[in-house]
Amino acid sequence: MTIANLPMVPLIPITSSSDMKEIAFKTAPSASKIEIKNLLQTFYGLDVQKVRTLNMKGKKKHSAATLFSKPDYKKAYVTLKKPLSFSHHLYPFRPTTNNVDENKNKKVLATHR
Repeated sequence: MTIANLPMVPLIPITSSSDMKEIAFKTAPSASKIEIKNLLQTFYGLDVQKVRTLNMKGKKKHSAATLFSKPDYKKAYVTLKKPLSFSHHLYPFRPTTNNVDENKNKKVLATHR
């Protein structure tokens, strides 16, 4: 597997701190610790101290007559040498409650005409 084909999806952090020293990723089951470390250092410029991984089985769901299963994946816990700082306001522009209420009222008035 080449680094360019390695899917990495960050998982939502549990801590509310703005400085993160450990990040969790969801990746392909065939990804190795070295590949994950190289990808993060090469493409994202992170100083990786260590990588821990867990192989996860996809959840199985039963339907009336069929069995569905999500694909297996690997969780990677990456510890950084320096904490990663980010802003709590990832989406700084949020609609105010007044704008939302006005939009609801307009929709209600438009349907009653």
